[in-house]
Amino acid sequence: MPFEHHVDHGSRLVMVRGTGDGSLQETYESAYRLLKDQSIGSDYCFMFVIDDIAFNPTQEEMYFIVSIIGMMRSYFYGRMAIVAARSGLQTASLKVAFAANTASGMVQSFTNEESARAWLLTDIPSCGLKSEI
Repeated sequence: MPFEHHVDHGSRLVMVRGTGDGSLQETYESAYRLLKDQSIGSDYCFMFVIDDIAFNPTQEEMYFIVSIIGMMRSYFYGRMAIVAARSGLQTASLKVAFAANTASGMVQSFTNEESARAWLLTDIPSCGLKSEI
């Protein structure tokens, strides 16, 4: 499968790593598998690492990816990070994150996994470390 996911229940984080083609169909199928995985809580955060996929979406294809993220956001309310270190994918990652954000600030683009993980696991009630109030 071009998109494999690993669930870290301790930090409530899902790591999705893409390899190979990464077509729109494969992207949709991956999102569908995530939505069907009952071990993933609705408050979990997601990191999508896309550097190892060959697919470089057009503007129209980016809209479809935004709609897939919207479908996921209708169930998962934790933060979502898109990681693209390769310069060819950074622009697409930024555009998709911006369009998927819907003013919530819950979808962001990053150029490395460390920055994305730090943002995902900041002290917010929707994922990662919980605040003590």
